[in-house]
Amino acid sequence: MAEASRTNSAERNLQDPAAAPEWMGRAGTPQLDRPELPAKASPASNPALNRSAETVGRSLGNAVAAAQNLPRQIDRLRSRIHVVPGREAAGTTASNVKDAALETAAEWRDAAEARAYEMRQKAESYLSTVADRTNDSLDELRREARVKTDRLRRRAQGWLAAARRMPSERPLVVVGACAAAAFTLGVLLRVRRSNCD
Repeated sequence: MAEASRTNSAERNLQDPAAAPEWMGRAGTPQLDRPELPAKASPASNPALNRSAETVGRSLGNAVAAAQNLPRQIDRLRSRIHVVPGREAAGTTASNVKDAALETAAEWRDAAEARAYEMRQKAESYLSTVADRTNDSLDELRREARVKTDRLRRRAQGWLAAARRMPSERPLVVVGACAAAAFTLGVLLRVRRSNCD
């Protein structure tokens, strides 16, 4: 059941001073020298009062901690503040930044051109080396081809000369070779004709 508040009971009991609560005097005026809470109040006797006390205590603790950290926070803010130069100094700074950027870009362009020149020189030397090796290889192949062609030509000329001398030096061998060739040709033609029929 809900407990009646002290103000409501005090209003009710103002007419009857004998029925007034302890904290009110007999004449209906509050006595200030007496505590409002009973002398034996346990922390668990009123949970709502405990929650309120915890909230008030937590809030006071946070406020004290924030007040103690205030000088450090002010120092941090001071370290973050940068003085912005006037327009003249800002213009000078901007031109300095622009000059530095142009100088850096020029250095990068020069470095890139130097690197490209080095690469071009290396490529030209590599191409000339490859071209020289290729020309040397082609010249060697041509020489070897000429040598082999000359050998084959000499052998063919020797065979032709031997073939031309053969009938005058060994006529019976030439006649025998012609007869053997004619016989072999005749046999082959006969075999072909019998297979075709």
